[in-house]
Amino acid sequence: MTFLNPLILLGLAAASIPVLLHLLNLRKLKTVEFSSLRFLKELQKTKIRRLKLRQILLLILRTLIVVFAVIAFARPAIKSSIPALGTHAKTSVVILLDNSFSMDISDERGNRLKQAKNIAQSIIGALKEGDEAAVIEMANSDNQRQVMFSQNFGFLKEQVQKLPVATATAELQTSLMAANLLLENSNNINREVYIITDAQRNISGENRDSVRVFNESVAVYAIAIGEQAKAAEQNLSVDSVNIVTRIFQLDKPIEIEAYVRNSSSRDAQGVIVSLLFNGERVAQRAVDIPANSVQTLQVAASPKSRGIVRASVEIEGDALDADNRRYFGFVIPPAPSVALLGNPQSTQFLSLVLQASQSAALIPMPSAQVSSINLPEYDMVILGGNTVTASDGARLADYIRNGGAALIFADKTTPIEERKQFFAQLGLAITEQTFSANQPAQFTQVDKNNQLFQGVFKAGGDNRALVESPKITRAFPASGRQSIIEMPGGAFLSETRIGEGRMLYCAVDAGGEWSNFPLTGLFPTLVYRSILYLTTREALGMQYVAGNAISFTLPKKYASGGNFKISDPAGVEFFRQAVSLPSGAVLSLGAVSQSGVYAVLAPDGKPVTAFAVNPPASESILVHFARSDFMNLLKSRVGEKTHVEFIEEPQNVVQSVARARIGTELWKVFVMLAVLCALAEMLVARNTREEVMA
Repeated sequence: MTFLNPLILLGLAAASIPVLLHLLNLRKLKTVEFSSLRFLKELQKTKIRRLKLRQILLLILRTLIVVFAVIAFARPAIKSSIPALGTHAKTSVVILLDNSFSMDISDERGNRLKQAKNIAQSIIGALKEGDEAAVIEMANSDNQRQVMFSQNFGFLKEQVQKLPVATATAELQTSLMAANLLLENSNNINREVYIITDAQRNISGENRDSVRVFNESVAVYAIAIGEQAKAAEQNLSVDSVNIVTRIFQLDKPIEIEAYVRNSSSRDAQGVIVSLLFNGERVAQRAVDIPANSVQTLQVAASPKSRGIVRASVEIEGDALDADNRRYFGFVIPPAPSVALLGNPQSTQFLSLVLQASQSAALIPMPSAQVSSINLPEYDMVILGGNTVTASDGARLADYIRNGGAALIFADKTTPIEERKQFFAQLGLAITEQTFSANQPAQFTQVDKNNQLFQGVFKAGGDNRALVESPKITRAFPASGRQSIIEMPGGAFLSETRIGEGRMLYCAVDAGGEWSNFPLTGLFPTLVYRSILYLTTREALGMQYVAGNAISFTLPKKYASGGNFKISDPAGVEFFRQAVSLPSGAVLSLGAVSQSGVYAVLAPDGKPVTAFAVNPPASESILVHFARSDFMNLLKSRVGEKTHVEFIEEPQNVVQSVARARIGTELWKVFVMLAVLCALAEMLVARNTREEVMA
């Protein structure tokens, strides 16, 4: 027997009240002998004995009245059915409904999510007055924290009907824990959990908590949707997208590498794969994908406008629509503002290249010193031949550390020791190298695969093959940093990362006195690509899985925080306050479930970055648990004494519910017993008074 309100049993202490009153009312009688009444002695003894028995009977009845009343209020119940006795045992039902997008498949019985909804509504429809139920979305962890029991069955049915398809994966362990939390606060004897799912293998997730949920008072019923389906499933999905291009330019091809999966047992012929920029199809390819395999393909297109580009790779419709596209985003930044420092003789070639390329908003500053300009006003600084000091190096290093960029050429005016101190502040060690005009130095190695040269050299070429090399008579090659082009004595061109910024250093001057480098074909390419390479670090958007919390650190130039505007895939705008931390400004958006590309704009309206949210690729792999494996999985997550049962016929779930729900509450029985005892007590008490009066 189980008591649903066990604390009420403390009231049994009140059963001692009749006993105490009885003991207090006992009086010791003094015997006085009367000779004339001696003949009545035997008769009086018999009457007194009868009165004492009735007093004991009254004591017992009064005690039982209290005991039965207390037990009735404690709501006793048993896990069995007693005909004509007791009442229906109230039931607490938790329905775990899998609404992950793999449930959006249709078979010969129709859409699987719709099948699951019909079953859930049937379970709710079988509930009786006094029962309570709750519906938990297995693919929505936020919803799980808000669910409460309800006795409004009409509302629950409507809630089930409106349940949307989620882009996240169903989480079995999290859902079971949410159900356990609800049932722990329930006072009903029947406690049941119904798991309605397609039993896809990724539902198992990670069992991060070794504590099992539920106890012997809970029954768990598994209902597998589509287990007996005969219709073959063919599903194609875009599993991931890799953006090969790292320098994003207007009207220049952006190369994409897409991975398309065929998770079915049938080959897919002539699958159309499209690339879209801002909703417009810009490229298309056809591909054959063998059964149970992944096909990699490349596709490229050129963006035609600056700003944030919302892009996607899409395939034609099939069994599942949610995984037929994969989103990504990038930024075609506005022309960066570039401060060109140096005297006209040293910067003449640089000015020609920058004016011809129109890749930057050039701001020439003849003979300007580093200390004379406000560096944060510019996206990039080019030193074409300036007299520099150690303090200039420290100031420039601080600018780069906070997200700035610099292209520095060796200069011929700064004394050698001062020059070394300047570069030491930037983390570079330089040495002077001189060569004769008859035997000038040349490149010894060029890293053609470096992102700086992406798309410059012919694909598949020998990385060791040298490019056109200038003739070098004097240089200050660097050491200790990433070398891009090598020459005798060190790096001709090297890259240095300082904090969030980057710097390129060229070992010769830009005026052509130490080499003929400005006259080679590599010089304009290097200058042009350096600007794009150094100023587009935030161009490639980040990618997140739907349902996960999103938090990222903004570039250092936004370290002061502020209100940032977020534009979601539907164009709805909202604001988030960035939190300033020692590591930088952090923008947190919480869990995001809507798929698509989100734009992040600075307080001044300029694009900061973009990020994409996509459904988990594992949801597209339609591999389901066998019945025995799924039951073993459930038993490993619940208590050892928890009853776990597989419902064979989901369409007849109501009959299964009726068979499962067996229980009787006995509070009415104990109320009747208390009433009967009260009636008996009244009769015995009245007879006792009449006999005493007689």
